[in-house]
Amino acid sequence: MIDEMDLARLMRAEFEAAEPPSAVVNVERAITAGRRQRWYARGAGAALAVVAVVVGAVTVPGLVAPTDGSPSLGPLDTPAPLEPATGEASSPDTSRIPAALETIDPTIQYVRFGWLPSGLARLSYSAGLSQGDTRVILGGDDGDKQSWAGVSVHLYPKGVTPKAPQVMGIDQRAPVVDTAPAPDVRGEAATFTVYDVDGDTDRLSLRWQYAPDGWAQVDVTPWAAGQDVRETALHVAQTLRFSTTERLRMPAQVTGLPQHLRPIYASVDGPLTPDGWRWYAGITYSAETSTAAHSKAGAKTLDVSFSPYVVMTDKIRAELDGKVLYEPPNTTIDGHQASFYAAADPDWSERLEVLDVRGMVVRMDARRGALDEQGTKGLFPHLDLAGAKRDWRPSLIVD
Repeated sequence: MIDEMDLARLMRAEFEAAEPPSAVVNVERAITAGRRQRWYARGAGAALAVVAVVVGAVTVPGLVAPTDGSPSLGPLDTPAPLEPATGEASSPDTSRIPAALETIDPTIQYVRFGWLPSGLARLSYSAGLSQGDTRVILGGDDGDKQSWAGVSVHLYPKGVTPKAPQVMGIDQRAPVVDTAPAPDVRGEAATFTVYDVDGDTDRLSLRWQYAPDGWAQVDVTPWAAGQDVRETALHVAQTLRFSTTERLRMPAQVTGLPQHLRPIYASVDGPLTPDGWRWYAGITYSAETSTAAHSKAGAKTLDVSFSPYVVMTDKIRAELDGKVLYEPPNTTIDGHQASFYAAADPDWSERLEVLDVRGMVVRMDARRGALDEQGTKGLFPHLDLAGAKRDWRPSLIVD
């Protein structure tokens, strides 16, 4: 039984791991991938010319020729200019993170997009400790659940060197197809690297230091034929908006927590299209020490998440394709229908899902020891839901 929050988690996991959620071959996407493979060989000259207009004149260093017989990153033809999805591209941004992040506060929104190309359907942002790594990820994807394609931005803490992406479907790092110097990004030296992520689709990574000993990376996996991915990566990188003080906007505020809990991870995602209804916002708290493995069995953690409450229509029912959004209610909380489950297993304590709370679904998953005797039922009345609304959207693009 898959609910809305599980769907959001799956989409987020797909984005972070760059792995498809299914082994079923998407024939249409395979055809598109076949048409667009070796996309990185197209339009480098035009790409750099466009960037020169955006960020000023640049000197293009010599490109590195590949050694495996694959096409180089050199210019072959001139693609049509990209059309921004959010109006005119903003001027090159001068915001900076003054020093490499030694810790990542999940409640801070460190980066937002200043510009995005057309054709993307969803945006997402996450920060903190996830899957053993601490990092910040901002992304936009095309909404295809069979294989991730889009733009992502990674900020790494001090001293952490970015790794190659995973090969889709297996636990293996993607091989390098080619690498070349890139024009400076925000005044810093930068590098292009192309990775083979699934045999047909390649991914371009643009990498530079946002502060001394702190790496930033923009990844682009094309979602349509003929895309100029280097111009996209450079344009996205130059117009990012950085901050170390802006708070991550959430649809509701988690209050009333025991003092021993601290936030370790937060994520939000939502649609770019006006008619999209799937969005998600969640935050994880931990009572463990900063060096503990928070994902281990029995770790004292609390997950609180919000998503839109959905009244079934024929359109949504067809989109769900037989999936079930919510567990059958078995209790009421403050007059709202809810489902409550408490496990006998000492490693996992309880889950509370409250429906139609100011147009939202509120879910809390608490491992034993994270909360005091009040439990999730006692915590729910303390949440600040005053600003909650069903049509909430994450704020991930500069207005």
